[in-house]
Amino acid sequence: MNIDTGDGINVDISYIAEQNHRYAIHLSTFQNVITYHNGTYEIANIGEHSPFETVDFWRNISLAAEILLKACLLKHNILFFKKRAHSEYGETVTALSNVWLDGILKKLEINYVAQINTGTISTALKNAENKLFEQIQLPPQNTKLISQMFYVIIRTRRNRNSHFFFPNQSHINIAEIEMLFLPLLNQLEEVYGLPSYQDEN
Repeated sequence: MNIDTGDGINVDISYIAEQNHRYAIHLSTFQNVITYHNGTYEIANIGEHSPFETVDFWRNISLAAEILLKACLLKHNILFFKKRAHSEYGETVTALSNVWLDGILKKLEINYVAQINTGTISTALKNAENKLFEQIQLPPQNTKLISQMFYVIIRTRRNRNSHFFFPNQSHINIAEIEMLFLPLLNQLEEVYGLPSYQDEN
């Protein structure tokens, strides 16, 4: 929500976890290769896609997994971002309805949206491995699987499809979707749906 204070726009990010959760759903289902219903990701009836559309899909689905992981961290009050230096410009930021996030912004002395550095997928994953997985007490085999799937995506899809077009990436591999992306997205969706410490108190 944006609030005009008279001195400029003040962006309220109290519900940023929920917004990123919705954005992850949007990204993952954008090309109609994957569907999302009642908290579950499933394979769709895949039609024809051009090479560029296919690479768009791989980029979007990889980014969706990263965004969903970061939404999980925020939902469970795990800090993963830092303050970006020399970024005192643009909209100011607040978290009026989120006590934890408001405290983080004040602690890090973040006053502008531009000062929020959300880091890389690797940084987010390390925070999940060191803090989130322990806090929500997932079975070790589940947390290990999440980490392994992310490391595969980082090596094979995430960076490659974000910065350049490679023709060998331009076909839909249904087995990869079913064995890698769907289990990861559904496991993260389960983590996101767990009650947070804030919900329980």
